[in-house]
Amino acid sequence: MNLKFIGNNLLTFLLLLLLFTAIQSVVNPLFLVEELHYHFELFELRGLVKGTLFLTTYILAIFFFLIIIGVESIWVFRLALLLIFLFSSMDFFVQLLGISHGFSIDEYRLAMNEMGNYQFLMAYTDTLAKAIFSAFLVVVVLYFIRKKVYKSRVSTRSLLILLLPFSIIYGACYKIDTFKLSSYPAALKIPALALEYERLSSPIEKRILEEGIKPKHEGLVKNIVWVIDESVTGSYLSINGYVKNTTPFLRILDQKSSLISNFGIVNSISNCSGESNLFLRIGMTPRTKENVKREMYHLPTIFQYAKEAGYTTWLFDSQTQKDHLQNYLTLYDKESIDHFETLGTNIERDKKDTTLLSKFSKLTHEKGERKNFIVVVKYGSHFPYLTSYNHEYAPFKPVLEVSYGGMDMAHKEKMVNSYLNSLYNSVDLYLKHLVEEVDLNKTVVFYTSDHGQNILESKGLTRTHCNREVVKNEVSVPLFVFTKGAKERFPVNKNEFYSHIQIFPTTLSLLGYDQSVVKRYGKSLENGFKKSSERHYILSSSLESKIYK
Repeated sequence: MNLKFIGNNLLTFLLLLLLFTAIQSVVNPLFLVEELHYHFELFELRGLVKGTLFLTTYILAIFFFLIIIGVESIWVFRLALLLIFLFSSMDFFVQLLGISHGFSIDEYRLAMNEMGNYQFLMAYTDTLAKAIFSAFLVVVVLYFIRKKVYKSRVSTRSLLILLLPFSIIYGACYKIDTFKLSSYPAALKIPALALEYERLSSPIEKRILEEGIKPKHEGLVKNIVWVIDESVTGSYLSINGYVKNTTPFLRILDQKSSLISNFGIVNSISNCSGESNLFLRIGMTPRTKENVKREMYHLPTIFQYAKEAGYTTWLFDSQTQKDHLQNYLTLYDKESIDHFETLGTNIERDKKDTTLLSKFSKLTHEKGERKNFIVVVKYGSHFPYLTSYNHEYAPFKPVLEVSYGGMDMAHKEKMVNSYLNSLYNSVDLYLKHLVEEVDLNKTVVFYTSDHGQNILESKGLTRTHCNREVVKNEVSVPLFVFTKGAKERFPVNKNEFYSHIQIFPTTLSLLGYDQSVVKRYGKSLENGFKKSSERHYILSSSLESKIYK
């Protein structure tokens, strides 16, 4: 009897697992396998822990539905089926629109903002019909499993236990950045997304480019590219004077070629990825605390300016998961981005950046009249450093043996060397490929990083960035400009100081905007700051403006 009971429960569990993994992503039946591989980071203790946690939470999600189909009351079961039908319809609809991961927080925000425009859905009647039919099939399969397979029943009161898997999954996604609610079955994730939406409770608004703001003349260059690296500290690059030769190619290029203009070690606008990428996109300058809080949600993006200037806009993001938005980018912001390219979890971390480089570099060789504005968000030197570079190209030894742990003074040399290897790959080798593959005769490339890194530089402070008590290297990043005749077109005054917030106004000039528009965003790279203390950054934890000294 006990064996029969166990066998029946196991069979039902496996059927549910097959069902929900199959519909998690209708375009990618191997979703769960790829997701597990992404989290496990094979042979790393840290990845083993994360992968095991993700697998555990997904099993809990199936357990969630096992309880639902076994509920004793037929009326409660029917109500549950109705909710599953509704949530699954919503998820299938989003998937059939081409968003492989289905419903996520971005879609939920948009749905809440556009609730009054539900009639627009009528433009998608065929897609809606397919989504509803698919959800109906899911309900039929669940009804069949209850009727013909699953014999166990639980009392209605036992449904309270559903709060346990729900809470664990929500908590895991809240605490672990790489865990996404969109990775779980629709009937569980959509209520969780509703809770997350209420927690964030900041409805999105469309950013408006003021009427009447137009370019004064045609853009000055055919292609403009922003390359925003991840976690690259300017002071660790040998082109900027670091003692170890982390950038041999760039150092020689700077000495012998005019293709690069090196603005040295500059300050970043913030010490955390989300804020820094957002502020770069909207040209935020750290004026007052009140302005920061208001303007970060209202200032137009550089994509809006580029589109108004007649450029085709592109965003290549090798950090985020397939089709996911990050760094405060909203679906409204996406309306100004003509092409949005991301990568699946099947691409290894150390190959993500070069994969997208091969894609966007081809755009710079196009013939014809089309002009391109391209933003590239790199995976870069993201912590843990061991997983961010090809170990065949690792000149600095010794390094950490595993990516988990090591953030203590006893391992500082190994930690730093691991980081230097990552910089060698992510900065020097990557930019070597960029110089070789991008047509710099008709392209201007701005290269910087979102923020730098604190590698045990302050006693007791082991977090690499996003600290409230900021270590200088957290906000110290490189700034290079690559183009034909870069040194002449973008001269550097060695007696002045620079910040990567100057990329925005410089780009406006290249797009053809008048100086009256450009100066709203501060100094372009034509002029530096006379004093280092004129430069500021915005603390990510409180949005306070601080002086960069």
